[in-house]
Formats: sequence, structure tokens, C-alpha cells
Amino acid sequence: EEDHRKRRRNRTTQSCVNCHTSKRMCDRKRPCGRCTQLGLTGLCVYEVDDPNQKHDDQDEKSRLQKRVAELEGVIREV
Repeated sequence: EEDHRKRRRNRTTQSCVNCHTSKRMCDRKRPCGRCTQLGLTGLCVYEVDDPNQKHDDQDEKSRLQKRVAELEGVIREV
């Protein structure tokens, strides 16, 4: 017997969790533009890392250094 109900596609979510849950457009950058604008860069996470976007250790290190500098600036403002 054939099942005539629609089957859900098995696709991974491309947008960050924050944009996905609030159903907003995500530019898929790390951190995305929307999270950056809202000051939620620390909360901009993706469920599954895209295997096509491989980050080497040097890129990850520079990204983390930028993030630390950004957070230090926020702390200074407070």
C-alpha cells in the first residue's frame, strides 16, 4: 500500500538558530548580520556546520581574537 501523505524533506537548517526561531532572514555569515545588529553575536550559532565552509585553525583563531576584542569593548562601555 502506498502512503499518500506528504513526506518532509530532510534538509539541514542553513540559518543560525536565532534567525530560524524568530523566522527572520539570515545572511549565513558568522556571526550573521542580524545577530550583529542586535548585539547577539555570542548567541549566533548554527545547528550544523556546513562542511563546505571549512575553517582552518588560523581563521578560527583570528575570529576568536576579534570576538574577544569586541567583548572587551562592550565591557569598557559598561
